[in-house]
Amino acid sequence: MSWKDLFGRKKPEKQTQTRADNGLAAETEPQSAEDRRRAENEERLKAAKQQHKTGDIESAEAVYLEILEEDPAHAEARHMAGIVCLQRGQVPQAERYFRDAIALDDQQANFHLNLGNALGAQNRAREAYECFHQAVELDPENLAALSNAASALLSMGRSAEARPYCLKILEIEPGDAEARLSLAVACIEDRDTHAAIEQLRKGLEIQPDHIGLLIQLASALELVNQLDEAASTIERVEALQPGNPRVSLLAGLIARRQQKFELAEQRLQEAIELGLPPSEEIEALNQLGLALDASGKSQQAFTAFERSNQGMIQFAGARRANGPAFLREVADIKEYFSAEKLAGLGEKFETDDDFQPVFFVGFPRSGTTLMEQVLKAHPDLLTTDERSPLYAVIREINASGRGYPQAIDGLMTNDLIRYRHYFRDFCRENVGDLEGKRLVDKLPLNIVNLGLVRLLFPHAKIVVALRDPRDVCLSCFMQKFDLNDAMANFLDIRTSGQAYQSVMDLWLHYRSVLAGSWMEYRYESLVENFDETVTSVLDFIGVGWHEDIAGYRQAAEQRAITTPSYRDVTAPVNTSAVARWRRYEQELAPILPVLQPFIEEFGYD
Repeated sequence: MSWKDLFGRKKPEKQTQTRADNGLAAETEPQSAEDRRRAENEERLKAAKQQHKTGDIESAEAVYLEILEEDPAHAEARHMAGIVCLQRGQVPQAERYFRDAIALDDQQANFHLNLGNALGAQNRAREAYECFHQAVELDPENLAALSNAASALLSMGRSAEARPYCLKILEIEPGDAEARLSLAVACIEDRDTHAAIEQLRKGLEIQPDHIGLLIQLASALELVNQLDEAASTIERVEALQPGNPRVSLLAGLIARRQQKFELAEQRLQEAIELGLPPSEEIEALNQLGLALDASGKSQQAFTAFERSNQGMIQFAGARRANGPAFLREVADIKEYFSAEKLAGLGEKFETDDDFQPVFFVGFPRSGTTLMEQVLKAHPDLLTTDERSPLYAVIREINASGRGYPQAIDGLMTNDLIRYRHYFRDFCRENVGDLEGKRLVDKLPLNIVNLGLVRLLFPHAKIVVALRDPRDVCLSCFMQKFDLNDAMANFLDIRTSGQAYQSVMDLWLHYRSVLAGSWMEYRYESLVENFDETVTSVLDFIGVGWHEDIAGYRQAAEQRAITTPSYRDVTAPVNTSAVARWRRYEQELAPILPVLQPFIEEFGYD
């Protein structure tokens, strides 16, 4: 959380003319000693706050403490003492001061604002947001509270809720660059990168040399594959502010996308040497690994990925991402959905509902995003971009209190009907209009949840993407995923192999029971025999080939793809990633025995 607005930035007030020309002087009551003391303290407090704002914190603090010694119930002096503590990094003590001030007077917006700042400094974003929201309730035009509320919501991934705060700031102050930046970030999080670019351009019309706006614009342009303009924007930033490590990072990323691998390596090394915050250093190391891999420098690339993943492991610890918990969950699901239970589910809850979605699954990095962009180009299909209605249903089941999958035992037919309706409603609200279209629910790791698919939609079709297990595990290790329990396993090559074994063993268990409702295709077949492989998938789904498929790349270039593969699927189909594992055979040695049964089962030996 930013502390730049501790004193509460507000909308500039218009000058007003006082009516003091009627010749009448106001009568005043004689002041008591107590009143005079309070008036004196207010004057002292006012002077101390001016000292504080000019940087003389020690003198100001002395006055605040003197006032509190005389009058412990002085809410504003307590609030100002809290600001001093917050500026010094004494955050828990600051929190106590702010809470005490609010207990004395809960109608002051800035008291709630700064309690939120103290909570944000302790990574308590949800509590911080509640304080910022309360500050806005008390003072709707408090720009600091509006800005911090938006920042807190964005940090929690609640981008849709952050937008109104940003728009309110811009209504009050159209030239507020920070609000424009936050709004752009919210748009990107909502998968509307083109809207983000529009907002950034508006901001730059007012402040053409604003570094933050320019950097975010370059990043957004890269997301929608406008690489030449992204590169020229970064050049403009470097002319304004040489030696910015974040700019070197973005320049390196763009150079890699343009296949200028030597330049990319140089710029990324430069960014790391200049010094980056931990999250950006992780990104720089990952991008360096990808550039080195593309140049054939495999051992150096693997080392860069290891360094990036080690940084992520520390981040995972802070976020409590738990790889073993995911493996236990997969084991529990396999035990629960026994062959006998799976065989009986379809009969027990049979449905004549004609709504039968397609579930497109596979182990991560099996080329599912490429195939999804192909399917999205078909006018009769609607794909979910990993906003899975099935996953939303699982959240609902978990909310029942018994947990998934155990809660399934208590479900009745009416419950299943309700969950089916919830699935469709989620799709309409978050994915798109289903009228005249077949839904393809694409989320790779829904491969773990095919038992629930059998229960909800007994006649659903399942498409499974396969790829050489060695390439898959290597690619997962090389990829910088957003962290959760499942993705945490890919931070180490050994646990990548364990995760593959766990998930694909469950798939083999499912496919022995779900006969007739699934098909597998191989990533290698897709990139080597594109038309034939796509046709087989479309025929299985039941829609057939359409001429729009040929333009899938051009369509993909116009949209912001939010999966980790977005930088790959707009490139021409190629076989460069096939059998990449051979260059890393020594590094993969620890997991090759684990993968061998699947190499044989899926025909990769």
